[in-house]
Amino acid sequence: MKKLVLVAVVFVFLFAAVGTAMAAKPAGNLAGAVQTYAWHLSGAVMPVPPYGSGDIPGSDTASKLIVNQPNGNTEVTITGVMNGLTPNTSYTVYLSKGYTPYVDTGWNIGNVSEIAISLSGVDYLHITNLTQSGTAITGGTIVYPGYAKQITSGSVIGDHVEIWAVYTSGGSGTLHLTGTIANDGSITGTWTDTWPDEHGPVLRTGDWRNTIGAAVKTHTGDIYWPGPFTSTVQPFTFTTDAYGSGSWHVNLTDANFPVPGTYKLSVWINLGGTILISDNFQVVSN
Repeated sequence: MKKLVLVAVVFVFLFAAVGTAMAAKPAGNLAGAVQTYAWHLSGAVMPVPPYGSGDIPGSDTASKLIVNQPNGNTEVTITGVMNGLTPNTSYTVYLSKGYTPYVDTGWNIGNVSEIAISLSGVDYLHITNLTQSGTAITGGTIVYPGYAKQITSGSVIGDHVEIWAVYTSGGSGTLHLTGTIANDGSITGTWTDTWPDEHGPVLRTGDWRNTIGAAVKTHTGDIYWPGPFTSTVQPFTFTTDAYGSGSWHVNLTDANFPVPGTYKLSVWINLGGTILISDNFQVVSN
């Protein structure tokens, strides 16, 4: 009877030990479960400029990022298999926090509060109050003392601006402005209106530009590097061979994670500036 009890105790101990080891990593990341993540040219997920200038087309699809979270003391192994890069060149690897890809959502001209409408070489300064939702200009006013215009419709699509307005004081008629937004947010364009004189409606035309306020670039996502994942893993380098290929490898242990939890990481490859950015990937630290 004593022998049977002893065997039962040993079996329970072994079962508990095995159960604990198997629970050390999530079920989808057991030893040997390797996941491959995509690389992106920096200009594909970050704003251009400043990103994109040093990107090497094709290096993103030719390279691989391999991540494995095995059982044991090592929390995760990360391997970069790099191809399509410049031969015999040293690149820097940054193990980084996760990021949100940048998405350009266009220009917003709601900050423009004054425009100069030029007629026969003379600028007439108009106070503007513009309302924009998405790409649509949904309302607002364009006012010169004694001559107010109510905006009825308009749009900002790409770098092209179009605004329609009707006179609400000083006469009747319509005002139509078209313009182009420059990289610095300045706007220049042409206008026509049908404001009448004593003989009836007169078609007039001229140039216009913003004088106070500028168009603002809008976006979702990040515009900067999110920073190092941990100070315990400093940037390191690898060197490509004569064919533009190279590889690197890094292991992270418990000491590289401040507390147990789920972390989002990414890898950034630099040559002067950033040229490759990996997909985000998750690591579970126990």
